[in-house]
Amino acid sequence: MSLMNIELILLTVLPVLIAVFMCFSTNFNRHSRNFIAVMGVGIELALVISLFVLNFEAVKNSNFFLQYTLGYTDTPFVINLAMDNLSLFFSLIVTSAIFLIVIFSTQYITAKENIYFALFFLVLASIQGSILTADLFTLYLFIEAITIFTTPLISFEKTEETTRAAMQYLFYGITGGVFFFISMILIYFNLGTLKMAAVAESFALISTPMQLTIIIFFLLALIIKLGIFPIHFWLPRAHSACPAPISALLSGVLLKVYLYIFMRLFWTMIAFDFLVELHLSDFVLNLALVSSLIGHVFALQADDLKKMLAYSSIGHIGMILAVLLLNTEAAFYGGLLHITAHLMMKSGLFLSSGYLLQTTLSHNINDLRGIGHTNRLVFAAFIIICLGTIGMPPLIGFVSKWYVLLAFLKARHFFGAFVVAAGSIIALIYYLRYISHAYETVKEDGKSIKEELLSLKGFFSSTNKMKSVIYIFTILIVIFGLGFKILEMPINTAIFELLNPEKYIELVLGG
Repeated sequence: MSLMNIELILLTVLPVLIAVFMCFSTNFNRHSRNFIAVMGVGIELALVISLFVLNFEAVKNSNFFLQYTLGYTDTPFVINLAMDNLSLFFSLIVTSAIFLIVIFSTQYITAKENIYFALFFLVLASIQGSILTADLFTLYLFIEAITIFTTPLISFEKTEETTRAAMQYLFYGITGGVFFFISMILIYFNLGTLKMAAVAESFALISTPMQLTIIIFFLLALIIKLGIFPIHFWLPRAHSACPAPISALLSGVLLKVYLYIFMRLFWTMIAFDFLVELHLSDFVLNLALVSSLIGHVFALQADDLKKMLAYSSIGHIGMILAVLLLNTEAAFYGGLLHITAHLMMKSGLFLSSGYLLQTTLSHNINDLRGIGHTNRLVFAAFIIICLGTIGMPPLIGFVSKWYVLLAFLKARHFFGAFVVAAGSIIALIYYLRYISHAYETVKEDGKSIKEELLSLKGFFSSTNKMKSVIYIFTILIVIFGLGFKILEMPINTAIFELLNPEKYIELVLGG
């Protein structure tokens, strides 16, 4: 086994070790704990980047593949990790965003940091595991682990609202997991294997009614996890209740991981043709488009800043899922580009809003009055990122939305093209509503002493680390907008994996 392949197990094990370490770090001072957290996630990011750089030629030629097997090969419960260009691409963008979110967290979280970081790193381990695993049983365990470890992070601030949001999140997360488990058990009883590559080879041998049942339960599981209409209502509550870095993790990062799992299941393991044959692809595509439209409409009505951002995520995720289901090269390009763009933009929006909301009485739109004057630079960054999500040139959000729109037009799917355009127009209205409130002047004599003290509280604890992370996200959104061609090679090689699943299947089964 080459050293390279051991890096796959390290990507999953290292965050677990840091999480265990954090549990026992109660006697550490805050500075040491923060240093370990940033170092840990820094090593994780360095590992993924080294895989990309050291195998650059193989990645470029779509020949990149690594595998690590743990346990007895002939049993169904073997841990089988595999990395191709698709998983490398997702691991790279996800770990980069998490690195910045951890740096932001070191300053934002000022109480129970050891519990916070222990849970955060367990979520990171589960995310890496979900991206790297090549068998269904391990994938199921990692998906459940994500749900279990993010639940206490949602209720981290221990109020009645956050506890209710966390319980609802846990209920729907577990329900999605149950549906996934049913499909997994049905596959095992029909084929006697849980290795994705082996399932891919033999899926056609299963009877059509059983194929339909398996696919429907997988779709239900992922529709719940992605917050697609009509099972979307838990998402805004959960994503808005938690601390800003966790909102960024859930909306910015975690939804992309579930999109990756969707691709892995319905392109690599169960050939997309089965979705077409069973008349499910068009149904899910249109459902995702309706979900996208509903997400934007609800964002328009939301008077809570974080809820508005969470509803906006429903709008974007629906659009990405819909474009992927067109199953064309143009659609994959637009979809993967918008996944990258949305990951940066939504993480940046939740972090900047978290910073701004430190000095307000509540998240309500009326309490944001004047906030644009008190935090000029951070609010300017917030506006730039908002413009990116609307799709303003020359930002990355414009480029990715443009390619998504082109994919719908090329496929002659005019409802899809309409949803992309309508979503952008609605987004412009709801973002302008919040921006105009933030620039309203406030009569200084109208504030009570309690309000004055509350508004000052956030300024004493914050220094430049949080601001720096917000500015980095903003700069990346501008740079990748102007130079999106940088992403072309990694995206095209990831598309190659989606269009040629037999390569992955052959290499996994080859040992």
